Amino acid sequence: MATASPALLVRLADNKYLLGRRLSEWTNRAPALEAAVAAAAMAQDELGHARSLYAAMQSTPDAPEAYLREEGRAQRLGMPFLERPFGHWAEFVAAVVFFDRAMTRVFEALRSSDYEPLRQRAAKILQEEWFHWQYGQGWLKRLAAEPKTRQAMQAAVNQIWQPTADWLATVQDGSMDENVLTHGADDLRQRWLDEIGALLTQCGLAMP
Repeated sequence: MATASPALLVRLADNKYLLGRRLSEWTNRAPALEAAVAAAAMAQDELGHARSLYAAMQSTPDAPEAYLREEGRAQRLGMPFLERPFGHWAEFVAAVVFFDRAMTRVFEALRSSDYEPLRQRAAKILQEEWFHWQYGQGWLKRLAAEPKTRQAMQAAVNQIWQPTADWLATVQDGSMDENVLTHGADDLRQRWLDEIGALLTQCGLAMP
């Protein structure tokens, strides 16, 4: 039976947890009431995903005890740009469109996984992520079209693009059974690059 690497699980869970925390900070700072409501809903989704993934580690062989806790962790295996609050709404949008979408690509590769705990969770996570993707695209196009916010949007793209591409390139580590992910890291990264590159071109933003 396929077994997921604890490192894969904790990287997904920690990034979901940190993203949820960052999104939640905009429930009172979003530029419009509907944006605040959406931020709250997406934050709740991400934190729920993280909690579900931490629970999956309870049945993962050889998972270090430190990985099994959602709270009180001294160190998380999350992206550095999620360790601090977003300074601008454009950073919120970029995180949803680029990094959240990259994680969604990983869960798409887990939808037919031989590892049942992740396969079951992937189906529900993908249902909720569809809204994140649609909503994030709408705001990306809106900010890119406005002269006052276009520069901030491009700066946010430049900040998050390379770390996300690098993360996808290393998501499949050597300790993971090949039947856990149905697509390799290179394929996942290319799918993401093709999709995001087309979106940036559509919005008239530069690809870093």
